[in-house]
Amino acid sequence: MNSLNYHFDLIRHLVRCDFIVRYKGSVLGVLWSLMLPLAQLLVLVFLFQRVVPLDIDAYPAFVFSALVPWTWFSTCLGSSGNLLVSNRGLVRRPNFAPATLIIVNILSNMLNFIVVMPILIIMLILFDRTITLALLSLPLLILIQGILIVGLSLIISTLNVFYRDMQHIISIVLMLLFYMTPIFYQPQAVGENFRVLYTWNPLTVLIESYRAIFFYGIFPELNSLLFTGATSVVVCGIGYFIYNRYLHEVIDTI
Repeated sequence: MNSLNYHFDLIRHLVRCDFIVRYKGSVLGVLWSLMLPLAQLLVLVFLFQRVVPLDIDAYPAFVFSALVPWTWFSTCLGSSGNLLVSNRGLVRRPNFAPATLIIVNILSNMLNFIVVMPILIIMLILFDRTITLALLSLPLLILIQGILIVGLSLIISTLNVFYRDMQHIISIVLMLLFYMTPIFYQPQAVGENFRVLYTWNPLTVLIESYRAIFFYGIFPELNSLLFTGATSVVVCGIGYFIYNRYLHEVIDTI
């Protein structure tokens, strides 16, 4: 119990420090966490409402309901590559679990996710979207996405210690994944030949589930969500296996 309390307090302290240091010295402070999703939103709304109209009702709210969880996902994975390499002192410290850095990174970025949430709710209300009981599904979606991010981050951060190209590969993959996930378009627009890629993509299911509870006010499709939850657990298990298998070599290499 004392060990559990110690690790809980340690994670809480590191998350707080990471969140404060991230915006220390900046004029806007935590408001910078709003800038990336809002800037992306403005670009997408301009492109797909003015330049190439997609004719989707309440398009800003439609996009933002998917862009917020995507930003949490992409920011965590984009920064996971350097977590172990850039924190050599902590990684080499006795009785410190390097995986703690991954948990801290995910929770710290989740705070940004929470900060943006009121803006999303206000936008939904402005576009006459009803806030329903489906919002009670939000903790479950956050949990499933968090487990998926943990697994992928463990894989990326571990492999990047030995193959520094990993962080650059992930940047490219995230760019491709952004366009392969129905964030700024409806999944029905995808051609039949490629629809299977979206059906079996756990991130697509998560994004559509967020959009269901926020934008459409309905509960997410249960079977797809169960599949995504199971997939996230498997990915997390694989990530932990790789991390645990190479942990000693990671410490020696760093």
